[in-house]
Amino acid sequence: MTCVIQITGMKDVGKTVLAEKIIAKLKEGGHSVVAVKVSHHEPDPPTKDTHRLRKAGADMVVFYNGVVYVVYKRELECAELDADFIVVEGLRGEKVGYKIHIGPDPPGDADVVITNPGDDVEIKCVEADPCEVLEALRRHHPLEKAPRA
Repeated sequence: MTCVIQITGMKDVGKTVLAEKIIAKLKEGGHSVVAVKVSHHEPDPPTKDTHRLRKAGADMVVFYNGVVYVVYKRELECAELDADFIVVEGLRGEKVGYKIHIGPDPPGDADVVITNPGDDVEIKCVEADPCEVLEALRRHHPLEKAPRA
């Protein structure tokens, strides 16, 4: 089992800032962390080669710039989420872990509600099977709901 922390909130309320803060604290404690960002945006612009390779049908595209690897895959295995903690940014409509909501209009299943990412928030471990987290991700299709430009 893995500890799962989930961060929800409207656009531009500081979800990523809070995720950074939590991840840094967990890493200081010696924990391994997988971060999951749920977004309705394409991960790379259509003019970039990685996008073109993905659209051509590659099962996996690996981008490397000498410092960081970015892997685009069509499928993810549960074992790839194996870590001490998974920090999920998003999935407002699902409950996959200790759910921290920032800002107005919190979902009824939020464990704690804060007004801004600078607020002190206790990090609690809610254990979950990484496969259950992955299944929640698979049920979510944000690109299908995104407004078209």
